[in-house]
Amino acid sequence: MIQLSLEGVFLGLVVLSFLALYRIIWGPHASDRILGTNVVLTNVIMAIIILAHIFENYTYLDVAYVYVLSAFVGTICVMKSLGKGKLS
Repeated sequence: MIQLSLEGVFLGLVVLSFLALYRIIWGPHASDRILGTNVVLTNVIMAIIILAHIFENYTYLDVAYVYVLSAFVGTICVMKSLGKGKLS
């Protein structure tokens, strides 16, 4: 039963990621694109965690952790770049 629920949540995350992709491509402002990117990144991280549980291979959690850190640093760099116009 939990397996079926996790598969349903996984499919829901895929659908929501495609909806956020619309916001990334056709967002009228840079803030919309950043928000859409963060939504997609969060959905990918959650999908990795769900797949780790489905496949019972918990080394995927290390991959998710590295992905979280990379997404955070990337978002900070983009926000700093938009605010000041340079990264340094």
